[in-house]
Amino acid sequence: MLQTMAETQNHRCWVEIHLDTFERNLKRIQSALPPKVRYIAVVKADAYGHGMPQIVRRLMQSGVDYFAVANTREAAIIREMGQGHGWPILILGPVLPEEASDLIRDDLTATVSSVEEAERLNALALQHETQIKIHLKIDTGMGRLGAWYQDAVEIYDAISALSGLLIEGLYTHFSSADSNPEFTETQRLRFLACLAAIQPPENCIIHADNSAGLESFTPERPFNAVRVGLLQFGIPPYPQSVLGQAAVEPVLSFHTRVGLLKTLPAGTAISYGGSHTLTKETRVAVLTAGYGDGVPFALSNRGSVLIK
Repeated sequence: MLQTMAETQNHRCWVEIHLDTFERNLKRIQSALPPKVRYIAVVKADAYGHGMPQIVRRLMQSGVDYFAVANTREAAIIREMGQGHGWPILILGPVLPEEASDLIRDDLTATVSSVEEAERLNALALQHETQIKIHLKIDTGMGRLGAWYQDAVEIYDAISALSGLLIEGLYTHFSSADSNPEFTETQRLRFLACLAAIQPPENCIIHADNSAGLESFTPERPFNAVRVGLLQFGIPPYPQSVLGQAAVEPVLSFHTRVGLLKTLPAGTAISYGGSHTLTKETRVAVLTAGYGDGVPFALSNRGSVLIK
């Protein structure tokens, strides 16, 4: 846990992160992956709110191959930890012009979607007499970052000619792996067609599957890396997900206190809008947590709590 029970005594609500559970999840995911498939640990947004430093240290100890973050500021946190050098870090978001020098300073890998981005980074690399590592992202239907798949070969060829860049990887992102297996397969086939036309070098990192995509991951195809995000933290991509040996447990638990106990008569409407009406005399517990603490309005009349 990130906090001891003694440290929570003066808090009205708090979160506990169970790092032992996190490690068990990692081992199960790693054991479910085919041999030689690289584990890219996605730790964006403060490791999905689980605490970047503590989570990253456990990932390093567990032998993951790569980290992925949203921007260079998040990558700097990993580098500042001291142990962060030696692990490659992929920036999943676009690198803004004012962030580009961070790639060289912190030895980061950029996601590139266009020739224009590549030329800008190439000029910076040549100015510093170095190479910047990049992954070319191919848009196979997500509609966000990435070179559109029908233009990807031409863009790859243009970027390959830039001496200041090293194309370390190629990847795509599935838009509906948790809900639409047919379109996921369409995206996968589009990406495979691009790879067949590009014929990347043997050591190129090829990845398409995120946590949801792992459900249909097959080792026969040329993918040699996977991006694992929420699954690490015990959140399956969708309720029916099985993922073989990678059955995971929640890492995070949210705690609060009972601030008041009272008995109310039948017919009493509870809280804003009277969203729940008591059908019998009821003992009610008022908790010391609410919207401001992250308890969503959508839990009204649907959420549940465990007392003690």
